[in-house]
Amino acid sequence: MKKAVQIFLIIVCAITATMPLFAQNDSTNQRITLHKISASIIPPKHFIYDSITDKISHPGSLATIQINEVRNRNYKKITAAMTEKYMASQGFALIDKLETKMQNGDDAVIFRCKFKSHDDKGRELDFIRLLLFTGTESTIWITADFPECMGKLIERAITDCITSIQNN
Repeated sequence: MKKAVQIFLIIVCAITATMPLFAQNDSTNQRITLHKISASIIPPKHFIYDSITDKISHPGSLATIQINEVRNRNYKKITAAMTEKYMASQGFALIDKLETKMQNGDDAVIFRCKFKSHDDKGRELDFIRLLLFTGTESTIWITADFPECMGKLIERAITDCITSIQNN
């Protein structure tokens, strides 16, 4: 029993020690300008930005964030079509849909979905996908994927990141 308590404490300490690693940068000089669309975003700490693809990733956690724009299409029209049945047809289980506000006050919708994929060693993992849609005349569409087992460590930082996007 004593050994089990020691192991539990070690695990708790390890998780607690790594949580700050995924906090979002809050300094304005950490905001990066995206190249494919006229916008900027604040990535989570220790994530890598690829300026060619506008992809933000953290290889150690298998987390990725991709940003796209759908020109001349309001996000409300897109999200109206994203039903549970549609998501299932695409291989995703819809967890929830949240109408929210961006950090700049704009309206947005975030869908949380679950799907199965594989890690770099071919093992099957459950992943969470966050789909954020915002914009008026054009839609900013952000897709963020991460292993479900990492959710408690990085989901908040990723959500803070994707809601920090703003047009330049």
